[in-house]
Amino acid sequence: SRRRTIAILLRMQYIRSHGESIVNAAADTFRRLGHPATRGRGEVLRILAESPLPLSPREILERIPDPKPDASTVYRNLSLMVSLGLVRSVALHERSRRYEAVTEGAHRHRVVCRGCGRIESFQPKKCDLSRIESDIRGMLGFDVSDHSLEFFGACAECGRKKDGGR
Repeated sequence: SRRRTIAILLRMQYIRSHGESIVNAAADTFRRLGHPATRGRGEVLRILAESPLPLSPREILERIPDPKPDASTVYRNLSLMVSLGLVRSVALHERSRRYEAVTEGAHRHRVVCRGCGRIESFQPKKCDLSRIESDIRGMLGFDVSDHSLEFFGACAECGRKKDGGR
């Protein structure tokens, strides 16, 4: 099942990089996984795939063109996509979870400003957590397959305000 999802994700990336619409790729993905390919599901996946940052359900709903589905439909679609491994739920210590499209090979981390709430996403040049993963495996018997890493602090603007505008 995981291999099948990865194969489909790779196909989506190939299709996207070769000009075919992400919405068509999303429709094909849902059908292959045994779920109806609705316009709403395609739009949610397209919006997440195009966003460099994880989005809240409200932000996703705002970006869906009219006619918009109701909020509960967006939440149900997000829940389905998380269960299928197409979307990752990201907790950034906010009231609402955020979501991002799962892409094989792309590895992003986030920085969150505690002052203004600004979120930035970045791809590290190197992310070697093998020692930590080894400790987790040895101490807890848990096989790590993925991770999410967030850093919290002050953005440059909030840092200047804190330092008196210097």
